[in-house]
Amino acid sequence: MKQIIWIILMGTFISCSSLKIEKEVINDFLNEELKTDKSATILVKEALPKIQALQYYENAYNERNLYEGKIRFAPNGYPPYVWEIDSMEISILKKEVTIDTITYHWKKSDFKGQNLKIIPYSTIMKRGSHKLGHNGIYLSKPLITTDKKHALLFYKSFAVEIGFSNEKAVLLKKVNGKWIELYHYNNVMEIN
Repeated sequence: MKQIIWIILMGTFISCSSLKIEKEVINDFLNEELKTDKSATILVKEALPKIQALQYYENAYNERNLYEGKIRFAPNGYPPYVWEIDSMEISILKKEVTIDTITYHWKKSDFKGQNLKIIPYSTIMKRGSHKLGHNGIYLSKPLITTDKKHALLFYKSFAVEIGFSNEKAVLLKKVNGKWIELYHYNNVMEIN
């Protein structure tokens, strides 16, 4: 009986710790991202699946040396290139995200100091529901690596009723207590 109680307490502690890290990642990322994308006023309530960021990263990682003898995908900087997440870690993260199939719904309490309206996707897509051209964002919950030093998330900005969008997978690293963007992957053919 004592072992069961101990296991439940440890599970609760680990869960709370993971949620705290996820909130830190999201808030640190948005604090920087919304400095350049000041027109974003809407956040889609339904979080994007974590697998999207991992798929972009894995595609780049798998094809990093496959283009006619030239390096096709490489992080910014000078060789030797370092890939922060290797194939072993990708495999571990894939197992984690395949278990997590429930769509998360963002809440105001997830964000610190962000002035975003959290609106369901179905409401945003109704004609006339929001001002034409308002900008919004979709966001995945972050996928934290096993060593808790890196995180992947997927970010997509869009214009209401216009339809253009810009999407990227973002690799973040914790540096001096703050999560900073190392690289972003705009699509499977490009790394910035």
